[in-house]
Amino acid sequence: MALSSSSSASSGADQYPMDNDYEWLHGRVDAGIDENLNLVEAVPVQMPETEELQQRNLLNGSRAGTPLSKGLPSAYSLPGMLELNRRLARLGLGEVSKSTSLAIPGPAITEPAKPSFLLALPSELIDTILSYLSPIDLVGTSTTCRLLSSHSRGDLVWQRHVQDNVPGVRLTSPFPCKTYRELYITHDPHWFLTKYKVWFCDYFLTGKIILTRYDPRRGCIEGYQLIAEREPPTFDPWEVDDEVLIHSFNPKCRLHKDMPVLQLDALSLESLMNSSSKRHENRFHAEIPMRINEPNVSGVFSNFSLTVPVNPHPSMQLWPPSTIPARHRVRNASSEGFMGIGHKPQKRSQVSNQAFRIRRWMEMGATSASPGLHLGEEVYTYATLDPKLYTPTEEKPFRGIWVGDYSGHGCEFLLMNQPDNETPFDEASVVRAEDETVEEWEARKKDERIYRGSLEAIKLTGDPNVPRGEYTFISDDISKTGFVRTATESRFKGARIVKSRGHIAARMFRNDKYIESQLIMVSHDRLAQYWVGFGHISFYERVNIDTFLNPANDPLPKPPAPAASA
Repeated sequence: MALSSSSSASSGADQYPMDNDYEWLHGRVDAGIDENLNLVEAVPVQMPETEELQQRNLLNGSRAGTPLSKGLPSAYSLPGMLELNRRLARLGLGEVSKSTSLAIPGPAITEPAKPSFLLALPSELIDTILSYLSPIDLVGTSTTCRLLSSHSRGDLVWQRHVQDNVPGVRLTSPFPCKTYRELYITHDPHWFLTKYKVWFCDYFLTGKIILTRYDPRRGCIEGYQLIAEREPPTFDPWEVDDEVLIHSFNPKCRLHKDMPVLQLDALSLESLMNSSSKRHENRFHAEIPMRINEPNVSGVFSNFSLTVPVNPHPSMQLWPPSTIPARHRVRNASSEGFMGIGHKPQKRSQVSNQAFRIRRWMEMGATSASPGLHLGEEVYTYATLDPKLYTPTEEKPFRGIWVGDYSGHGCEFLLMNQPDNETPFDEASVVRAEDETVEEWEARKKDERIYRGSLEAIKLTGDPNVPRGEYTFISDDISKTGFVRTATESRFKGARIVKSRGHIAARMFRNDKYIESQLIMVSHDRLAQYWVGFGHISFYERVNIDTFLNPANDPLPKPPAPAASA
């Protein structure tokens, strides 16, 4: 068996050194040397243009996902209004309409006032009805009369709104605030950060993925980088072809707790009210200083800012990239450092709840009297993933956030995207064979329902060869059209193997191309990719992000090592 090897230890001239000093073995061609990429034959691919990808990967319309529509919503647009009317009808209390006291104030109504059956309901039913309203609707309802004002300010309805935005954490107290309403106001309009929890940024080439969560012990919204670590690799020959080496991969994911990437502290209601006159006009476009102290580093500052969705056109640089489905996109390039009015929302209806920015810089020689020398300013744009993209279903079981093995580049995080099928599955198309039992027939129907359509692996973090936001491999059809065989060898016994194409490139994403590969579908939580030209097999594993959302579950910090005795 001929082996090629590369050490990930880099020469001093290498601008992008590998992350370890392991020696990586490949059965055929060493993937760690740029010149070797020419030895691997490309497969013909017709990729869609950027504009076509953006249109295909637009979820729920161009502006869907922004938190609020323009202005206050009318009574007819209140969430749950139809269900509310059905319940009132069952109680014989009629329907809620514009003439009812529940309506949000608007233009004068000329209809004669009618008795409000709503106000005659028991308090428990009023609270139940108000639980269907959004926070903005509750604010509007509180201005109608004293009774509804009292109910609209109650902790019962506001606790639900806070709880709905903090997945993974069960709230038992509004600490450090006095009420849940006060807590909601304290972090408004930033609750989308914890609600969508997964965020990835446009850091040059490599990117970064963070998980945002709410810490009820401190009342703050915090975001930490998600990282993965692995043990030294082993290389085993493949039973099917002894020229192919299988790279071992057992990653351990964790949050990098040494320093938060994002931290928004809770301010008291009194503090918010005292500064309201200053903040009223710039509440949505002002940058928020974050109190993040880097260990062993002083003079580093970070600001958080909201963003505005845009209507894309060909010359715009956007985030997330067109490869990743999104509800809308924002700009991630600016000649003025994103300081212009067009980059920041001026009112609530313009706020994107799918993206935000962090500005970082250093100040040398800063004192209380002088700001010091401003150096090294950088702005990173973060975007989230629609939960549908990483939530597996019975028919799309591979959807999710995964971590993959990239040899000397280390572990990288991926979105395993299974797009919806254009046509629903037709069970009648699966005809039972004469020699097939009912159980075998049902199993085959289930397989054909699951294994259909494409599977796209998109990098959320990347490396100098294939950066973040690019496809790393694509299986165009995992159905019987792309089926290669069912594995019989012990290592992958029973796994479905389908055709795929792997994406490779030289440093700085030069001369990228797709090469022949095969996807080994070990399970719904583990995949393997056979890179035919390189002669090796690498693994990918699903990441359970929900295990990192509750700060109470964080492992205890390791005690410092004892000082060496003299």
